[in-house]
Amino acid sequence: MPLQPLYLEWLHEPDGRVLRAKGAHLRQSRITWTMTLPKALGHLNAASMLWYLTVALISIDIAIDNQHDGQVLGSDWGSLAWMVGILAVWIVIAARIARRRRSKTSSRATVTEWRQNLTALANGFEPQPSQRATFSSMITADRDAVLENPRFTASGLEFGSLTTARPGSPTWHYLAVTLPAPLPHLVLDSTSNNSSRSDLPAGFGSLQRISLEKEFDRAFVTYAPVDKRADALYVLSPEVMSDLVEYAGDYNVEIVDDTLVFFTSAPTDFTDAQTWIAVQTLIDSVVPRLAQRTQRFVDERLPRPHRSLLPAFEFAAAEPVTQPVAPAVTVGVLANAPVPLIARSGRRFVPQKRRWRVSSLLLNVVAFVAYFVAYFVPIVLIFAAVLTITDGRP
Repeated sequence: MPLQPLYLEWLHEPDGRVLRAKGAHLRQSRITWTMTLPKALGHLNAASMLWYLTVALISIDIAIDNQHDGQVLGSDWGSLAWMVGILAVWIVIAARIARRRRSKTSSRATVTEWRQNLTALANGFEPQPSQRATFSSMITADRDAVLENPRFTASGLEFGSLTTARPGSPTWHYLAVTLPAPLPHLVLDSTSNNSSRSDLPAGFGSLQRISLEKEFDRAFVTYAPVDKRADALYVLSPEVMSDLVEYAGDYNVEIVDDTLVFFTSAPTDFTDAQTWIAVQTLIDSVVPRLAQRTQRFVDERLPRPHRSLLPAFEFAAAEPVTQPVAPAVTVGVLANAPVPLIARSGRRFVPQKRRWRVSSLLLNVVAFVAYFVAYFVPIVLIFAAVLTITDGRP
C-alpha cells in the first residue's frame, strides 16, 4: 500500500513555530523530562551557589555570635559584601555561559532535530533513536557499538542514519523493511557509489558472485550463497530488477532472513525534502514487488535455516519452523500505510499513555531526594541564618 502524500512543510516553517510545536507535542505526549549533561551541570551549579550562600551566611552568623558578642561590626559587613560580590560574579558568568549555550544549541541543533521529528510524525513515523542495532545486516555487525540517530519507525519498517564505533566507519543512510517471510541471504552492491573498490563493510568471494541481466549487472554486483543461486534468480525477477535499477540504483541492498535493507554511505540530510522523497520512492516503488515475490517464495529446504554468506551473520539465521506457511496478506509497511500522528500544530491526534515501571519509580525517588538536598535544605538553612543574624539587632 503506498504511503500518503508526504507532508514536508515542517522543513520550511520558521524556527519559532517549530519550537512551539515541539513544546505542544511533548506536553501532549507526556514525555518525561530527561537529564542531560548540560542540565546536570546547570543543576550542580545552582545547588553549589545555594550551598555557598548557606556556608557563608552560617560562618558570618557564628562570627557575630561567638567573636563579636552579637554585634555586627565592620568586618562582618565586609564579609557580607565579599559574599555578595562573589555570588554576583558567579551568577553573571553562569548566565553568560548558559546564554551562549542556548544560542548555539536551541537555534540550530534543537530546531534541526525537531524539523526532522515533526516531519516524521506528520507522515506517520515515530522518532526513536537507538544506541544499539535494531535489525540484522552487515552494517550492524557490531550490534552494541551501533548508534541509530535519527531513526524513524512505523509498523514493519524503519529508516534513518547509522554510525558505529569502528574507526573509519562511514555514516550509513538506511531503510529496513520487514518482509512477509524469510529469504536466502542476498547482497546487491551498487556500482554507482563505488570508487576504486566496493563501499560494502564486508567482502565476498568470487564464487558467491552471480551474473544476471546485463543492465542489472552494470548497476549492481550480486552475491548469493553458492547453493542458493536459483532462489536468488527467483527473487530477482525481471520486474524486481527493473525497479531496483530505476529507483534504488544508488543504494546497496541486503536481504537477511525476513529483513530487507537499503543502505548508502552518501551524505544524507533529513531536513532536505529530497531525502524524504527518496525514502518514499523506495517504499512505494521497490518494496511492494519484492514483498510479492517473498509471499510466493517457498524454499524446498525448509525447515532448515538459510545459509549466510558470512559467518558473522549466522546470528541472524532463521529459527527452524515445523512447516512453511505462506502469509495470506502482506505484512509490515505494505499492510498498513503510516498515517499522520500529529496535527499541523504539533499536537498528537491520539495522546500516548504514560507507562510506569519500577525503574522509573526508583529514578523519581532518587531525583526527589537529590532535589531536596540540593535546593530545599540550603534554602531553609539560608532563611534560618538570615533570621539569626538580624534577630534582635537594629
